[in-house]
Amino acid sequence: MVAALRDRCCQWEQEASDLATDGNLSAATMIQHWAFAADLLSTTISTEFTNLFSQALTARFGDLTSTTHRSVADQVLDAVALEVAATQEAPELVAA
Repeated sequence: MVAALRDRCCQWEQEASDLATDGNLSAATMIQHWAFAADLLSTTISTEFTNLFSQALTARFGDLTSTTHRSVADQVLDAVALEVAATQEAPELVAA
């Protein structure tokens, strides 16, 4: 979602530039405002997703920074690996 908004923001900025070059300044200004709003929205969404992910990890595994002998990156990697492993199907036992 963030990437789509940022992509659209770039398109609007290009459209605004083209309109300004053609002398249509009112339309260029309006589209530039849309681009600014899309950029602001994408930044807000990205920040909120990061906060939500952090809260989910803290709720699931506790405070990741409380373990001082391992880096936060290692602990997050372990947390993600556990989540991925939890979504995998258990192998079937085959009777011999």
